[in-house]
Amino acid sequence: MKSLRMGGRLPVLLPAAAEGAASAAVYGYGPLYMRQVLGEPRLTVITLMLAIAALAWFFAAGAWGRVGDRARRPLVLVGWALILSGAVQAALPFVPGSAAFIAGVVVWSCLLAAIAPLSVSWLTLQAPDRPAQEAAGFYRMRSVGWTVGSIGASLLVSLLDLGGIPAAILITAGTSAVVGVAVLAGLRRTLATAVETRTGAGAATAPETGPPRESGPPGEPGPSREPGSPADAGAAAPAEAGASASGPIWRFHAVWTLAAVILLTVTGNEAFFAVLGPYLTEYLAGSLEYIGISMGVASFLGIVVVGPLGRLADRWGAERVLLLGCLGYAAMYGLMVLWRDPLATLVLFGLPVFPFMSTGATGTLARRTPARRRGEAIGVYEGTSALAGAVGSVLGGTVADAAGLASVPVMSFLLAVGGLLVAWTRLRPGATSWEGGSRA
Repeated sequence: MKSLRMGGRLPVLLPAAAEGAASAAVYGYGPLYMRQVLGEPRLTVITLMLAIAALAWFFAAGAWGRVGDRARRPLVLVGWALILSGAVQAALPFVPGSAAFIAGVVVWSCLLAAIAPLSVSWLTLQAPDRPAQEAAGFYRMRSVGWTVGSIGASLLVSLLDLGGIPAAILITAGTSAVVGVAVLAGLRRTLATAVETRTGAGAATAPETGPPRESGPPGEPGPSREPGSPADAGAAAPAEAGASASGPIWRFHAVWTLAAVILLTVTGNEAFFAVLGPYLTEYLAGSLEYIGISMGVASFLGIVVVGPLGRLADRWGAERVLLLGCLGYAAMYGLMVLWRDPLATLVLFGLPVFPFMSTGATGTLARRTPARRRGEAIGVYEGTSALAGAVGSVLGGTVADAAGLASVPVMSFLLAVGGLLVAWTRLRPGATSWEGGSRA
């Protein structure tokens, strides 16, 4: 039964891996491509590319979530988004200059931003009793794709020098397009099977009207009503039923509170990540190999722990898991400030803290927002994470230039403490009433 359930999730899990691999190639090596291949002399323009792309992702993720909440078959949109993003990404190695490259990356970001909100909301609606566990499956596959994409791009660069960057971009673009086609083909085959099953059931069963529904996993009963229907909404988020289902998504307590927590905590983490290399090698006089080891260990451990964390969030409470993530970031950077050693920094930064944030946040949103607004809520979380990445990258470099590399982990610690305080006062069980959604 477990294998059948996994098979029913493949139209969601494969796009997660494709998105991770494509993001690793473009975001990881795009700045170097602009610098070394396109000859962009201004570092400001290169960092601006990442910031604009993250801002585009922020707005697009929420918009895709709203579209998915209204769509009867949101996974069809996932397939087309992958195909179109693959086409745009494949054009990046052939653009003539930095301006065209930035424009292409922005369009690509807007398309790829559809994958997470559409997929995660679909997963949580298929299993309302274990939403965090289902969301964890998506984030595990995204981490797998990111790890494979990063290692693959590194190997191509080592073999082909700078020519490995466009090769990695083209290969991951082709992967996105192939996965998109496979998703559409799989959904079409599933729909045909469902129609045949209904047809063979006899004339006693009244035919369904309206657009076809996406079926549940093979071998298991599908949802008895269309995911996202008003009947589903009340069961999915009874604690915030008082919030307006048609008003701005920011009226929901969980949405704006989580956005504040993510902006503080993830911004601090991304600020340190932006200067990780210089901090380890220049300030702490560590080895160059420490950078790759730290990133590889963090990715691998994240893949390992995200599944158990999803189950823990469903059983123990997603808010508590999120609080542990905030506490983990505060403790990690506090120890870095006190223990300025390259090996200690390597070990601390390799701790898998971010999975606590992703599973805790998505689990909280799945429990505290109606099904009809689930995609938009997940989109806000994804977009806020991207925005925090952009702000953190710029902030890390700015603080390092103005006050020195040693000040960056101090700033990250203070931001993490701020995120922890917001989460503790607003999200911990019993801290505040969830009734009415937007009330304090």
